[in-house]
Amino acid sequence: MNDMQTYLTEQLTIALTPSHLEVINQSSNHSGPATQSHFKLVVVSDDFIDLKLIDRHRFINQLFKEELSHIHALSMHTYTQDEWKIKRVAPDSPKCAGG
Repeated sequence: MNDMQTYLTEQLTIALTPSHLEVINQSSNHSGPATQSHFKLVVVSDDFIDLKLIDRHRFINQLFKEELSHIHALSMHTYTQDEWKIKRVAPDSPKCAGG
């Protein structure tokens, strides 16, 4: 896949119609030659209402089941609109031990 960031963005938009979406390629912060291996997702969607955090993550993992064989790290921050109004920012990603 040429542009994983674009693909992830498109698929999340179709599946969840998010009110806020960030798909951040963090591969350059990590060691190794892979340029599309580490991503951070910030997804705000009312489709998450009544879903536990683990179920939100399971949904995204299932959505990208095939792609996860190519992605080394996928950080997920999933919120409803009400939760996002309170948070307004996702936590920073941890520093890579190897990069």
